[in-house]
Amino acid sequence: MTPAEHEALWRADPHATPFQSPAWIEAGWTHLGGGERVDVVARDNSGRAVAALPGFIWDHEGTRRLVPLGAGHSDYCDALFDAAVPDAPARLWAALAAEGARWDELWLPDLRASSPLLGPVPAGWRVEDAAHETCPVLALPADGAVLAALTKSQRRKIVHDRHRAEALGGVETRLATPVEIDDTLDALFALHGQRWAAAGEAGVLADRRVQAFHRAAAPALAAAGLLRLAVVRWQGRIVAVLLGFCDRRRGYSYINGVAFTPGQSFGTLAFACLIEAAAAEGAREFHFLRGEEPYKYGWGAEPTHTTRRIVRRG
Repeated sequence: MTPAEHEALWRADPHATPFQSPAWIEAGWTHLGGGERVDVVARDNSGRAVAALPGFIWDHEGTRRLVPLGAGHSDYCDALFDAAVPDAPARLWAALAAEGARWDELWLPDLRASSPLLGPVPAGWRVEDAAHETCPVLALPADGAVLAALTKSQRRKIVHDRHRAEALGGVETRLATPVEIDDTLDALFALHGQRWAAAGEAGVLADRRVQAFHRAAAPALAAAGLLRLAVVRWQGRIVAVLLGFCDRRRGYSYINGVAFTPGQSFGTLAFACLIEAAAAEGAREFHFLRGEEPYKYGWGAEPTHTTRRIVRRG
């Protein structure tokens, strides 16, 4: 699959998220990938790509698993389908069958409930489905007024944290600009590491390969219009960073770093910035992604679940 085909399919699939975008996938493969890459592509009679599963072969104790690229560092995994082609899923299953000599299991972690890959598989193939991750989702109001849509108790903490920030003085919250990406990522890595170090652990962002991945992905995501970095500064110093995304339909929060400051929650301000920005752009959902931390439900999010599907050929 060419980069142009990948980009065209991603834009033709309303179900697709930033985790299936070329910006995310290629940076992940370059810095975190391993094994043999296998891009399974389904084409129509003219040769145009109408569905694709960018993947790799993972040899697990002698079992060759075909896994979507991005698995492990992507909260949602999936194939790409041209929404204008009704039989695109069937064509992809046929393409997967044609590659059957290269894999023993198709390993599909973190499929959302709406994924076409959760539909029927070819006759004779065996399927094993299991609930995988809980990903809370907040419904956003059509008028963009996020706080007004919350209950009184949900609003209380947000308003309280904003009042405390005003009392501190010198607190600024906004989205980072493209020229600020490198410095903002430096702050994110440092703040995230400090919080994990306090718990006696390193944290995922301590890995130099993961840092290199984000440094490559962030500008590419920004160029695609997907990156959102909420930054909170206090007296000029960055005290919170929230790395997220926003596409045509949804906002997302991915990972954050927050300075511990007694009596003040800078993290709330970063989330408010990202959520309100997504609503203002017309997003109708905000995805907090995997994990059931209480603060997500404090915003009024409701749990949704991903499915891990394993497919074996008969």
